[in-house]
Amino acid sequence: MFRCNRQFMFGALLLASVSQSVLANQTKTGWLEEVSIGGIGLTIEAKIDTGADNSSINAENPTLYQKDGRQWVKFTVQNKNEHEIVIDKPVTKKTKIKTKNGGRQERVVIELDICLGVIKKRVMVNLVDRSHFKYQLLIGRSFLSPDFLVDSSNTFSLKPQCQ
Repeated sequence: MFRCNRQFMFGALLLASVSQSVLANQTKTGWLEEVSIGGIGLTIEAKIDTGADNSSINAENPTLYQKDGRQWVKFTVQNKNEHEIVIDKPVTKKTKIKTKNGGRQERVVIELDICLGVIKKRVMVNLVDRSHFKYQLLIGRSFLSPDFLVDSSNTFSLKPQCQ
């Protein structure tokens, strides 16, 4: 019995040690942050959503077209200061997203560079009409993992500082 408890205690201490090491290497972020998108200098407020698999951005006036044998999309993004940019990207794929009312909605997905703090990642972002939401960008787990730990009591703790 003593041997079994000793092995359990060793396992628990090892797990705690590994967990502390992982947490020490993560950047703490709030539930609402300012990020830079697209590598083009537009700063936008983003809601950090650990319940979302992927990120979504408000795409104003999206236009699909063909270029070099591929489908592309051009759309406008505007921040709270009404500074707007046009983003023109190849379509990575189309996906079906579950909506709040239980239905499914097809969305265009692109790859977009997002900078939060000092971490810049290229992630898949789906395009949607978020004009009725307060925040034009929602950042999901595909961007957050494994680099960020979300502190739901904090906001605007990081400024985008990517090169």
